[in-house]
This record gives sequence, structure tokens and C-alpha cells, in this order.
Amino acid sequence: MGVLELIAMLGVAQSALLLLLIVARYRNRRNLPLALILFTLAARLGTIPLWNYQTLLAHPWTMVVFSPIPLLGGPLVWWYARESTLVRTEARPPFFALHFAPYFIEAGAVGALILSLQPWEFQGLAAQIFSENPPWWIGARNVVKLVSGVTYTVLAARLAFTPERSSSVLMQDARHRRWLKVVVLAPVGIWASFSMVALRPDLAGQVGEGVPLPYVIVSLAMMAVFYAVSFHILITPEALSPRRMHERVRREQLVSKDHVERVAERVRRELERGVYQDPELSLTSLAERVSAHPNHLSLAVNDTFGQSVPSVLNRYRLQHFVQQVKQGALQQRTILDLAFDAGFPSKSTFNRVFKQCYGTTPSQYAAYAVAQGDANGCFDARDAAR
Repeated sequence: MGVLELIAMLGVAQSALLLLLIVARYRNRRNLPLALILFTLAARLGTIPLWNYQTLLAHPWTMVVFSPIPLLGGPLVWWYARESTLVRTEARPPFFALHFAPYFIEAGAVGALILSLQPWEFQGLAAQIFSENPPWWIGARNVVKLVSGVTYTVLAARLAFTPERSSSVLMQDARHRRWLKVVVLAPVGIWASFSMVALRPDLAGQVGEGVPLPYVIVSLAMMAVFYAVSFHILITPEALSPRRMHERVRREQLVSKDHVERVAERVRRELERGVYQDPELSLTSLAERVSAHPNHLSLAVNDTFGQSVPSVLNRYRLQHFVQQVKQGALQQRTILDLAFDAGFPSKSTFNRVFKQCYGTTPSQYAAYAVAQGDANGCFDARDAAR
């Protein structure tokens, strides 16, 4: 047994144990992307030793199914980061299918290419792939995979390392934050090692002479991910159980249900008074207004409104803006004036929140949708609070 086969066997075996653990004991919506991450990594790791001229000739479908798998890794990590940091209504990535379309596009294109070739033509293509001068598109698609993976990893890291972006109470727990950072950062080693292969497609020509070192490094990086995740689960098994972690956050904060309801009622009264119109309002300053600890305030708002404090404030600001537009305020004032009056701290924040809520820009809304616009078209914080 060669070095590459041994690494693949150890990594796939550990991945199988993790998947079995998730399926048997920790089945829940939040863990679905994590299970898919482990499955796709294991599938790619298990087929690296098969990446050679003889296997490609005998089983062309392996290139169609397994070669595009890196295009799934980045979106899955980002999806898991969203599930771990955002409430359920926000966790699913927008334009969900679009993020996974590149995998099917590449698989379909490669499959169509293989089907269009005569046997002798495909034999020539396979020989060229495993030569020192492979087709240009081999390197191009590797670069696309690398750019995609790095981009999604950055998006996931922004969620994992900036708790203030979170709308989930789980991010108040230090162990949950540490676990998420492990999951997000673990693939960084894979992308770093994959870059050596992506930028050197000619390495495939050395497979017949032995296993190129970059292939071994990529395989070791994948195996390391499985064992790093496994080790962390041994230390913090509740990382796979959001409900158990949520209950622990409650216990550690010693917050009773009655206290949460009282804090939520105070927040509701402040919002009805228009406190959201203060652009400098923060979690800390709002906590001072309602005489509550910031952690207790965050927990109360999450439980009652289903979103984080910044999200709820922005929803109220949007409702204020829309109401002013309906009352004809744009006849005397500009859109930006109304946005600042509603409490938005900047034009960029206003445009981003408005686009996320209504799917259009404020100017487009004002021009075409005023007559039939409805504040309830987005999340209505008042209704959710009742």
C-alpha cells in the first residue's frame, strides 16, 4: 500500500465515523451542511489515489463526478457558518441553488466533452491530461475552484470572527465560537495546499513516475481536517447539538423566562417610542435604557423577535421610512433625508438593509412601488413581538 492510499484510507475512515455520529445522534438542520462537507471531502480524498491515466481510461465518469467537488467545499462551509451564527429565518443562503451551480456546470461540460469524443480521441485527451503540457482549461478550472473556495472561506470567516454580525444566541457561547472557527479555518490548509496543484497542472504528468509531493500534502491537509474536527467534538460534544448549547447559554446567564419577557416588554416600549431613530444606538446603550445586562437584552430580543438587536432596529427603521414614503414625504424631502431621519447611520447601511428586505433599491421602490408597497413585505418586528 502506497503513502497516498494509506492517507486516503485513514481520512475516509475517520470521516465515516463522524458521519455515523451525526446521523445516529446529532441529526438536525444545522448539521446538514457539516455532514455534506465531511461527505464531499471524503469522496474527494478517497479518489485522489485513483487520479491516474489507467483509471481515467477505464472509468471516465470519475472525472465528471469527483473532479468538480472542490466547487462544493466553499459554499458548504459558508452555509454551515450561516446556520451557526444566524437565526433560522436568515440561515439559508440567498439564491441557494446558484451557489452550487458551478459544480453541475463543470460536471455537465466535462461529461458532454467526453461523450462527444470517439474512444481514440478520449484516449488522446487522457494522455494529454497526464502529460507535462495538459490542456489549458485544466489549469483554468483549477484557478476557478481556488478563487471560489477562498471567496467563500472569507465570507464564512466574517461570520465566525465577528459575533456582532450574528443573530443567534449561540454565538454568545465562547465554546460555540471556538468550534465554528475550527470548522471555518480547517479548510484553509486544504486551499493552501490545493493552490500548489491548481497552479501546476503539469504535475499530473509525474503521476506515472510516483506520487508528486503536492498530492500528498493535499491529502494530508484533508485528513487533518477530519481529525481536527473529531478532536474538537471529543472536547465539546455539544457543538453538534444547538439545543443543548442554547440551554447551557441560558443556564450560564441565569436568566429566567419571566426576566426575559420583562426585558422584551421594555424593549418593545422603547421601540414604540422611536428609540430606533437614534443612529448611534447600540446594544450597550439600549441595554442601559431598559436597565438590563447586554447579554440579557440580546437573549430577550433573540427569543422574542427572532432576530438580533441590530436586525430588529433596522426593521423598525425600514418601517418608519416606508410609512413616511406612503404619507408623501418625498414631495418635500429626499430619500437620504428620510433614511437618516429613520435612524440609519449611513447611506450604505440603508441601501444594504433595504435591498435585503425588499429586493430592490430605495429609489426603485420610491419610483415604482409606493402605491402598492407594504411594510409587511419584509419581516415585521412588531407582529413578531406580539
